[in-house]
Amino acid sequence: MQSGSGSAHPTSLPEEVDVPGRPDFINRFVQGNRPIPATAVRAVTPERERRTSRPETAVVYLPSPPPEMRYFAWCFAYAYITPEGAPCKANPAPFIRAAVGAALPGLRFELMAPSHGADRTVRFPTPEDREVAMERQPFALDGASVKLVREGETSNVRRVALDTLAHVALLGYPREQRSLEDIRSNCGGFGHLLEVDPACYAAPDLSPVRAVLAMEREHVRKIPRQVRIRYSDFMSRHVVPVRILRVWDMSESTDADGKYLPMYPAAAAPAP
Repeated sequence: MQSGSGSAHPTSLPEEVDVPGRPDFINRFVQGNRPIPATAVRAVTPERERRTSRPETAVVYLPSPPPEMRYFAWCFAYAYITPEGAPCKANPAPFIRAAVGAALPGLRFELMAPSHGADRTVRFPTPEDREVAMERQPFALDGASVKLVREGETSNVRRVALDTLAHVALLGYPREQRSLEDIRSNCGGFGHLLEVDPACYAAPDLSPVRAVLAMEREHVRKIPRQVRIRYSDFMSRHVVPVRILRVWDMSESTDADGKYLPMYPAAAAPAP
């Protein structure tokens, strides 16, 4: 573990780790009609930094959903009819009901609008009902068949392996953005936030925020040199330089069960 990594801020930060190819900056827009901080600077984005086209894909790291949302997702599947030229694809709902019903006549489900390139989205009453259908498929009828794919397993969804950790310092970080949710949002374009030094929350305006992020190994080079936090008038912003303090393999910071071992101690409970 890197020295000086406790919750008390060191007098100076370690030297920055050299990661070639990092982008100069990314923009993060503050959501909602929040007041523009007095410390924000008004600036016009130079023409050379304006995008002329949108990227085809973007990586966004999101927090893990709460248990109730995971349960909700486990009730969904996507129904794909083959072959591609099957006449039933013109009106897939009756065929899906008939094909599934022929094999599992007591199974209840609801057909919804198509998504993820499927012919229909299927919502089951419980995750257990979905798994009964998954185990029995494919459902063949009249020369065509229906295959179900679980939520999160469709071909246009890619799960990333968070195998690398990066300890970063966000310099000149504004007090108005010092909440776990805001720090997570501002870092969400290049890493999944695991923890923040608790001392950062009560630190003076524009002092560094130190955080640990998880990401794919090749995404380390996507950590920008600046995060530009932009506000509702599109002119006011905070420019936050990002310094990489250390990069290491996730396995060095997990226990025998694969659980992450925090770098910083938990925040102390407030005095009564």
